[in-house]
Amino acid sequence: MNEIKNERELVKRLKTLFEEKRPTSLKKIFIHTNLATKKFRDIWREWWRSEIPPGLEVDMISVFEDTTGIDKVLIAGVEIEFFKDKTKSFCDGLQQILSFGLFGFDSLVLWHIFSERMENKNIEECVRSTEEIIKGFNLPIVYLATKLIGTDRFELFAPWRLSGSVEADYLLSSLKDCCNKKRNPLLNKEEIERRKKMLKIKLNIPV
Repeated sequence: MNEIKNERELVKRLKTLFEEKRPTSLKKIFIHTNLATKKFRDIWREWWRSEIPPGLEVDMISVFEDTTGIDKVLIAGVEIEFFKDKTKSFCDGLQQILSFGLFGFDSLVLWHIFSERMENKNIEECVRSTEEIIKGFNLPIVYLATKLIGTDRFELFAPWRLSGSVEADYLLSSLKDCCNKKRNPLLNKEEIERRKKMLKIKLNIPV
């Protein structure tokens, strides 16, 4: 595999891989979804009399079947941060993923992906710091941390540590289980529920 140049290229490769290896519970994957298009802004202004928060492009949206929910789908907003070396911060992506909660995602996922070149001890230090923040402040975030191995396998560091590597179907099934257990608490508000309906319309998901 040629070396991945940036996060956008990585996200595109992940989409292709997940669509090939998808478990039956995964219904759809969207990438690089702009939540600040003119149409979306116009609807937002009409309903909430304010401007949409800026800079909201979601790296990946995973739509899972949800047998326990009212509308039968679990929509997870995923913020992906690619670490090619030690220059990035362990808290990268936290602010962005929390902002997604306003738009009615069922679950908020922060996914740190580390280059195969990085040493495990450096990855573990980063993961430990991120987990301390999320758990210490009881943030409603599903935290996923993996090292990309080759073209299609992952070494898992969070939400639990596994030796060796796993395939994409295991990763997606684990992600769904984690999202089931940790939901966006803002969905208890009627306004956020209405925004979820608006999000489903944008994604062409039956309301």
